[in-house]
This record gives sequence, structure tokens and C-alpha cells, in this order.
Amino acid sequence: MLQREAGAKKYAKRQSKQQIGIALTLPAIVVMLATVVYPLIWALKISFLSSNSILTGKNEFVGFSNYLNVLASDEFSNAMVNTLAFVVVTVVMELLIGLLISVTLNRRLRGNKIFAMLFSLPLMMAPIVAGFIWRWLFADQYGIINYLLSFLGIENHLWFATPFWAKSSVLIANLWQTTPFVILVLYAALSNIPDEINEAASIDGAGGFGLFRRITLPLLKPAILLVLVIRIADAFRIYDLVYILTGGGPGNATNVLNTFIYRKSFSDFQFGQGSAASIIITLIIMVVSYFSFRLMRPGRGNAE
Repeated sequence: MLQREAGAKKYAKRQSKQQIGIALTLPAIVVMLATVVYPLIWALKISFLSSNSILTGKNEFVGFSNYLNVLASDEFSNAMVNTLAFVVVTVVMELLIGLLISVTLNRRLRGNKIFAMLFSLPLMMAPIVAGFIWRWLFADQYGIINYLLSFLGIENHLWFATPFWAKSSVLIANLWQTTPFVILVLYAALSNIPDEINEAASIDGAGGFGLFRRITLPLLKPAILLVLVIRIADAFRIYDLVYILTGGGPGNATNVLNTFIYRKSFSDFQFGQGSAASIIITLIIMVVSYFSFRLMRPGRGNAE
């Protein structure tokens, strides 16, 4: 009898905690449904309608024709290639630069905390604000970068006139804003590695590079995978810097998937194709995130 009463009390307590948990998370769920799920469902609906449906208010079902037109578009193919190239280059460079700086900061040199704080400042800035700052820095007539290059004999370099330098300007601005996140994550992971492990490896004869390759890098694997999961998904969403710096130009040299969607929807007024492209991008990000999270599963992200 006493065991039944104790079991009933535990069950009632568990139910009470579950109800409290539901009550606390319900506002967040409602906001998520209103700001994420509903717009996604609405975009999915529009992707199967003609573009005139938005203007006339009459739903004209066209099936998968919007998706087929988008996939057959050379502009979409170009935007896809540019986006994939940007994601690969920026994530690799962020990891290399972030790893180098975080290892340097972890040496406990004088002033490293001040540098860590300075590196975190770009994270506090909105991408559109960063875009305007870098647009001013890259300006051909009055930009600071060209002013500094003038001392090397390079006069009025046109950063946005050629595809290579336009892509480089977007990459530089993006690295400036996103690499601090990688630095802080890896620096925190390095700070949690016990000194005894490195000391023991040094006693066993491990040199500087060998110590890093065999001890430090394996222990950083979970942090590196975390950076990859977040940064790959985030890099696919690049829009603000491209729109402010180059607008997708010159030509379509820096046109990415999100600028393609903007042009289709608000310049060409092809709302159906714009919605179809947004659904395609969402599916791509979901697939990438799925495989990224598979790498984060227990037993895969831990150092062996």
C-alpha cells in the first residue's frame, strides 16, 4: 500500500514537472510556428502557383513547373556554384585562421585576453552594418584600403569591377565577421585541455607539431565539428554582405542563392519561382545539417 502511494506521488510529481515544462516552452513554440513554420508552408504553397496568383489573388495551380524552371535556369546554376564555392572556401579559411589564432591565444601571452575581446567585436555587429563598413573601406576613390595600397604604388584599385576581386571582397568581409566565432569556440576548447596531458606528452618526447597533431587536434575534434555544423549551415544563408557590397555583380559573378531569390521575387516578380528556389535551398540546408549532425553523434565526435 505504501509503495503504491509512493509510486502515485512520484507519478503526480513527474506529471506536474511535464506540465510546467510544456507551459514554459509553449510561448516559444507559438512564436516558432508563427515565424518559421507558417511562412515555410506559405512559401511551399506559392511555389506551386503561378506568379500572377499573388497579384490577382486567384490561385492558379501550375504543379512543379516553377521548380523545373528554376532548376533549368542558368542563373540558378551559376548562383548554386557560387554559393557552394563560397561555403567551401570560407569555412576552410575560417577553420585555418581560427585555429592558428586560437592556438596563439592559448599560449597565455601577455594581453591575450584583450586580443580575445577585440576578436569578438565583429560578432556584435549586424551583417548589413558590416557590409556598409567594408563597402566604404573598399571604395576606389576614398577607401582606406586603397589609401594604404597607394604606398605600395597601387592606385585606385577597383575591388568590385572584376569577378575575382569582387568575390575576394565578399570573402574578406565575411571572414572578418565570422572567423571570431571560430576563434572563440576553439579557444574555449583549448582552454579546457588539461596542462597535464601536454606535459606528459612532452616528457615522452613529443615535439611541438607532434604534440599538436597527436594530442591537441584530436581533443579539438568535437569543437571543430561543432564549428562545421554551425558555419556550413550559416554560410549557405549569405545575403547581406553580397547585396551591400556587390549586389551580385559584376554581371552574376557574385550572385548567390539568396540574391537569386531576391531578384526573382522582387525584381522579376516571379514569386512562384522565387518561392520554389527558397524551398530548394531549405532542402539543401536540411540535408547538409542532417549529415553534419550525424558527425556530431556520440562516438563520432569524440577523440579516439
